[in-house]
Amino acid sequence: MEKTIKHIKKILIAVDFTEKSDNAIQLGIRMAQRHKAKIILFHNYNNFYIIDRTGRQVIGKETISSNYEQAEKSLTEVKLMYQQQYPDIPFQSFIGNETIVNSINHQISSASVDLVIIGTSGNQGLRELVLGSVSYQLLNNVHCPILLIPADSNIYHFRKILVPVRVLEELNEKIELAECIAEKNNGIIKVLGISHVKDESKMKEAFVSVNHLLSSNNIDFKSSFSVTDDKATEISEISKEDSFDLIVLNNQDEQSWKSIFSENFLKQIINNTSIPLLFYRNIYKEAEINQENTGYDITLPCPG
Repeated sequence: MEKTIKHIKKILIAVDFTEKSDNAIQLGIRMAQRHKAKIILFHNYNNFYIIDRTGRQVIGKETISSNYEQAEKSLTEVKLMYQQQYPDIPFQSFIGNETIVNSINHQISSASVDLVIIGTSGNQGLRELVLGSVSYQLLNNVHCPILLIPADSNIYHFRKILVPVRVLEELNEKIELAECIAEKNNGIIKVLGISHVKDESKMKEAFVSVNHLLSSNNIDFKSSFSVTDDKATEISEISKEDSFDLIVLNNQDEQSWKSIFSENFLKQIINNTSIPLLFYRNIYKEAEINQENTGYDITLPCPG
């Protein structure tokens, strides 16, 4: 069963007790107030494993138990603090101990989560270049839209929303989500048609279709079209020049074979854009969960 986003009623926020997750919580609270949504504060804690002929064995059970108790205490304190400050917002909390992707997907399914918010550091180290950043793994495997907010971003209202028309997959659904965000923020949408030369004809057709859709829905919008070989750089530069508050994208990657060098579209846009990025993915759509590195979860302890 597939489901599209027309309303945001439950928001999951990843918490690692750092400034970047504090910022994600602040954004999530503002969005929850505008959308009258519930918030789930989510934390994943470290487990260490070895794999041998007998199967997966947990190492250091006492340490794991201690980590869990500390995480539970810290997360409860965070929840109580924000409940007192924002009594109009329902807060829940959840602690996962699987891979971070599986834990989040479990909550998406069991709690009907509409949006996941992740704070990002914007730093890409050598390990992430080789193994893939956490943000990149989440974008490829989490089963609902993800909003990435940089640690140094202070944007909590989305009054200028950039919506690139760059791929055809689930385009109308992404536009619906952008409309939902614009409505709650009294925002203006800028439609940016963007294409390689070889795809120009079909992308222009989709671009015109989106313009007609927004016009028929009485949405306040502007539009332009660009042909480029470097979509990520073009989108990033336009977002800076016109001071946009949010970019709404599809999570479909381009040039994914370049990911080891961090040159594919998703990694470029994450690393080179300093405003919140909202990546659309249809809720409950089947995704292939990467089962590599099951011995040690490289995504832990926190997203970023």
